[in-house]
Amino acid sequence: MNDELFNTFVNSGSTSIDNLILQNYHKLGMTEKDLVIYLALSMYAQKGITFPMAKDLANDTGMDESSIYTIIQGLIKLGIIELKTIIDHHQQRDIYSLTPIYHRIKNLLDQESQSNQQNKLMSDTEELFKKIEVEFGRPLSPIEQEQIHQWIEDDHYSIELIDLALRESVLNQAYSLKYMDRILISWEKSNIKSAEQLQDRRKKLGY
Repeated sequence: MNDELFNTFVNSGSTSIDNLILQNYHKLGMTEKDLVIYLALSMYAQKGITFPMAKDLANDTGMDESSIYTIIQGLIKLGIIELKTIIDHHQQRDIYSLTPIYHRIKNLLDQESQSNQQNKLMSDTEELFKKIEVEFGRPLSPIEQEQIHQWIEDDHYSIELIDLALRESVLNQAYSLKYMDRILISWEKSNIKSAEQLQDRRKKLGY
């Protein structure tokens, strides 16, 4: 590489982009062309140019100006960017704000987290059903399944706590949800919500 070409590379600078954008742009409804335009807007923003001309974006990306306008409008509708009017030195001017995409990604990650938690809860609940059926030596009736769902969804008993109540019932050879319910109510009155709290209470009581 000759010196002139090397200097061209050095002086052209670089554009940084958050990996979360690259990893999630398609989940936000963006196409590859949308991403290219977003990257081009980021490049200009990092140079201090917050409202680049469509003809410059066209020259940089190889797209025609009409496509540039369409894509930018699409990005605004998607909530990826925002066209804002600001006052600069007592004059109004338009800028492209590139930060809305981070709010979209945050909402996306929150939804995925909630979905994963819900899927895990469903899986753990199914495992709990199987465990109770094994200990009781019979299938759970629909009414009993509903009772367990109520413990989890309405009474907010954790799977861990219900499992502990099952162990107590088995130790006392009482194979019924009614017995387990009495245990859970008793623990709730004592503010016991975990295995650690139950163990601490037993230590205090000497058993």
